[in-house]
Order: sequence, then structure tokens, then C-alpha cells
Amino acid sequence: MEDQAGLLLHQLMRAHHNAVTAALNALGLRDIGSPRLLWELSTFPDDPALAPTQKELADRLHSAPPTVAASLKALERQGYVERRTDEKDTRRNRISITQKGRDAIAQGMDAFRQVDAHLYAGFSLQEREQVLQFHRRMLANLYQIGGDKRQDPPRDPLGPPSGPPPDPFERKCRTC
Repeated sequence: MEDQAGLLLHQLMRAHHNAVTAALNALGLRDIGSPRLLWELSTFPDDPALAPTQKELADRLHSAPPTVAASLKALERQGYVERRTDEKDTRRNRISITQKGRDAIAQGMDAFRQVDAHLYAGFSLQEREQVLQFHRRMLANLYQIGGDKRQDPPRDPLGPPSGPPPDPFERKCRTC
């Protein structure tokens, strides 16, 4: 069974990704390559001074800055986000979601809800919460051995983790 657990989890993640992509396409949102990044931006206030920098986004998403840079470039080209020079430090840009981006997030949430309804069909509320707890623990475990793309893996992945574990609630796949 353990030999197949990783494969099954990978298949589940791919199937979820494909289902979300299909649901987004059905809503006319096929050009959003990074809904998770767009969602993260939507959690910030509309005040440009409070908008995050590219590095802050990368940290919150547990992604490499170049990955976030490429995603932001595509989202900006499509009109979902905009960059503004930081008034206090002109070397930095602040990233804000546009109204088009907020509208897309509102529609996109319908796609995620639809996929989740199918994913958890037949599960009780208690079972759903238990699955989420298991996923959070698995994620925290993987972060300890290099699953966080921002950091190099520890030298001894079988040894005790160094420092506090990363926040397991912040990370989701690029699509989620």
C-alpha cells in the first residue's frame, strides 16, 4: 500500500488540477494560469501602499521568486494585476489586483466550489475536516525535507528538523 500512496496522491493532485482547469475554462477563464496567485493578491486591501511586493508574494506562496515573476508577467499582460512603484522605495514594485482580476476571482471561486463538491461527494463534514488535517500534516512534513521551493532541503532529511516548521496553511498547488 505504501508503494502506491505517493502515486495515488500525485494522481489525485493531477485530477484536481485538470478538473479545476476544465471548470475555469467553462467559465471563460482559461487564461488565468495562476489562480492561487491571483487569489492571494485579492486578500490584500485596495490601498496600493499596502499591496505586496513580488518577494512577499513568493514568500506567502512558498514559491521561488522567478516562478512568481513569470506568473505575474502573464497576469499583468492579461490585465488581472498591475505593478506600481513603491512610493517609499522606487527600487521595489507593489503588485495589485485589478477589478478584472477581482471579477475573475469571484467567478473562479464557483469553479473551485464545483470541483470540491465532486471531490468530497459522499464524505461527512467530519471526514472532510479529517482529510484537511491529514493534508496539512503531510504538507508540513514535506516542507521539513525541502518541499518548500524557496529553501534548500536540509542536509539530513532523516534528522530532526531545524527551526520552526513552516506554516502549513499557506501552501497550495499553483492552481489551487
